[in-house]
Amino acid sequence: IYLSTVENVGVYDPDLFEGDMILTTEQRMAAEKGLDVDNLSGRASIKSKLWPNGVMYYEIDSSLSGNSQAMAAIRAGMQEWTSKTCIRFKRGAGSSYAYFKKGGGCSSYVGKNGGRQDITLASGCWTRGIVAHEIGHALGFFHEQSRPDRDNYVTIMWDNIIEANKFNFQKYGRGTIDSLGTAYDYGSVMHYQSTAFTKNGKPTIVSKRPGITLGQRRGLSSIDARQMDLLYKKECQGGGGGGGGGGGGGGGG
Repeated sequence: IYLSTVENVGVYDPDLFEGDMILTTEQRMAAEKGLDVDNLSGRASIKSKLWPNGVMYYEIDSSLSGNSQAMAAIRAGMQEWTSKTCIRFKRGAGSSYAYFKKGGGCSSYVGKNGGRQDITLASGCWTRGIVAHEIGHALGFFHEQSRPDRDNYVTIMWDNIIEANKFNFQKYGRGTIDSLGTAYDYGSVMHYQSTAFTKNGKPTIVSKRPGITLGQRRGLSSIDARQMDLLYKKECQGGGGGGGGGGGGGGGG
């Protein structure tokens, strides 16, 4: 795999769904077959697996808590969500909680799964945007380029993709993804970058709009923030969240 940016270093694991997601059997069925197994909505987000009141509980393993760079990245990644959406984080192991730990790559479960669910962060992933990306999965987001309407906006360069990883570029039916009326987000923190899973260094995803940079790991785009607030609107109004859900950070330019 050609690595052109820090975002790609240690992030994409060929054994994980789309490189960095750990799915339950039901979630994988829904994603691969377009079934509504989990009542999926949002950016391939999972309504039945939302964090109550928009609050994600978490703990941090000693493999990360003793490292100032790792802790700074985790704090910054959380701040992306708290400063731009109604999502909040509380340290503590409740009945469901995210567990940040060091590992061989970057990965997360999608949505709240019950009990402890790991968010794995290798040293190459200790940046604000990458942590925000993995937290986005844990909150319920899949990847932006999986939208059913993606072919209107990007072209998948199948000949440049590693054969064993072509399944990572499938798009899902509307039974799986409903983007809540928001525009396709080239600059989403949840979008693959242009050379993801390339076998020859050439782009695997190309925008149909000239001059557009696909994906970024600087921070949330304004559409990322808007979609999360739409997804968690009822949960946050239920008494946990609060705070603004405005625009912000990393466009697609």
